[in-house]
Amino acid sequence: MRTVYLGRQPIFNRDLKPVAYELLYRSANKDYADRGDARASAAVLINAFLEMGVERVVGKARAFVHVTPELLDGELLRLFDPARLVLQLLPDEDFDDAALARLDRLRAAGYGISVDDLLVHEGTLPLLQRAHFVKVDLAAVPAQELAEHVAQLRAYPVALVAEKVETHEQLVQCQALGFDLYQGYFFARPKIVAGRALGEDRLGVLQLLAVLHDPRSELSDVQAVVQRSVSLSYRLLRYANSAALNLPRQINSIAQAAVILGQRRLRDMATLLALTGFDDKPTELTSTLLARARCCANLAPPGRGNAETAFTVGLFSGLDALLDRPLDALLNDLPLSDEVKAALLDRQGVFGRILEAVLALEQGDFGNEALVALAPPADAYLVAIDWANQAMAALGPA
Repeated sequence: MRTVYLGRQPIFNRDLKPVAYELLYRSANKDYADRGDARASAAVLINAFLEMGVERVVGKARAFVHVTPELLDGELLRLFDPARLVLQLLPDEDFDDAALARLDRLRAAGYGISVDDLLVHEGTLPLLQRAHFVKVDLAAVPAQELAEHVAQLRAYPVALVAEKVETHEQLVQCQALGFDLYQGYFFARPKIVAGRALGEDRLGVLQLLAVLHDPRSELSDVQAVVQRSVSLSYRLLRYANSAALNLPRQINSIAQAAVILGQRRLRDMATLLALTGFDDKPTELTSTLLARARCCANLAPPGRGNAETAFTVGLFSGLDALLDRPLDALLNDLPLSDEVKAALLDRQGVFGRILEAVLALEQGDFGNEALVALAPPADAYLVAIDWANQAMAALGPA
């Protein structure tokens, strides 16, 4: 059986809440991403998607999937709920009258239609007139031309998706231009303001993390830190008794949790709980970090403590986004090992390569050297997403 990987990129609304995911599948026997091979990749996607289940892959959100004109022919797409599927098209494909007629029928059946990288001219009007969404690639449109490009597209009743939003400045520009949806990794990049001090809540979290990750701390020290926070204690017990851990017995106190879970596991649980209390951050960031950490742990080599170290590397890879400070500055304030710091800052060592591979899975970069070398199981990231979804359900507000 051919190995298939899943890339899952969130698409946010104006409130920065995820409302859809672009799904990217590709077989492992190619070392490059080829959107032009969408018929084969989409066929694999649909089969795997049916086997995995839509709820598992995208929850309640919609799925954007690349398709070619050939795939519009036949009944394959009708296996999907049209309310959950958005057909993503490339404007340079050959959409003849027959393909456009098939697209009309699918649109009338309720399927969403999205067009990538579309420039307004006579040749693209047939697609533009049928689209629900148009994606604007910020890497392809110069910033000084973006306003004019948006104005041209606004003449049509389409929702505009800003794609490849990589910086806070790009996000602000796109918000000012009235984009409807946003895709990219801006949520994993902190907004840096010179001389800005940490807020009280972030400072408290940083102090808590310093104690939790101090190799000299004892189990009683970790227990004392957790017990000082009513909210953290409540959420820790709720999480310890959730389906995410599936422990054989009920845990009724922090002291009991400390004994049963042990210092390293309790530390990791408390760490991820401490990092989930920021209302000004998209919940998708927390979910992504949990899935990333779990996937790193699952791919760690055998050996005592390797899974825990990999989990820490995955979880802390987004610490800068949560605390709005450069990652290197934050790590200087935490008593982490040189191995962990090298993995986070320079992708060095075995844990750095694991992190790079998992990031490639997230971003659909299936030709990444670290990912190819690691050759993870086909469902590695999906397993991590399942766990993260369970964890998020258990991490509800106190």
